[in-house]
Amino acid sequence: MWIKWRIKVQRRSLSPYINVTPLVDVVLVLLIIFMVLTPKMLEKFQVKLPAVFHPDPKAKMSYEPVCVIITADGYYYIKEQIYPTLEALEDKLRQVRQETPNRRLTLKADASLEFGKIRPVLQKAKLLGFKGTGLVVGHKHKHKEQG
Repeated sequence: MWIKWRIKVQRRSLSPYINVTPLVDVVLVLLIIFMVLTPKMLEKFQVKLPAVFHPDPKAKMSYEPVCVIITADGYYYIKEQIYPTLEALEDKLRQVRQETPNRRLTLKADASLEFGKIRPVLQKAKLLGFKGTGLVVGHKHKHKEQG
C-alpha cells in the first residue's frame, strides 16, 4: 500500500508545465534585431545624398524612372548591377531607352563627389534622349532662411 501511494504522488507531481516567458523573451529580441537590421539590408549601397531646401511637390512621372547610383568610389549601379565604366553604363542606358522611350532617369550621387564626376552621366542621358533627368537629394533638417 505504501508503494501504491508513493507512485500516485510521483505521477501527480510530474504534471507538464510549459514556461513561455523565455520563448516570449527570445521572440521579442529577434523582433528588435530584425527591426534594426531590415532598413540596413534594404539600402545595399551607402550613398550620402546632398540636401535640398525646396523640393518640387508637383513632379510626377508616368513610368518608374531608371535610377543610376554613383558611389563615392566612382562606380555606377542600376538595380544592384555594377557598371565600372561610363561606356558600360551608356550601353545599358541605351538599351533601357530603346525598351521604354518615355522613361525618365534619376541620379543618386554621393555628396562627396565633385560635379565633374556626375556631369558626364547627365550629358549621356541627354544625348540618349531621356525626357527628364532628376537628381535625388536628401532633406536638410536645420535650415535658416537667408535674407
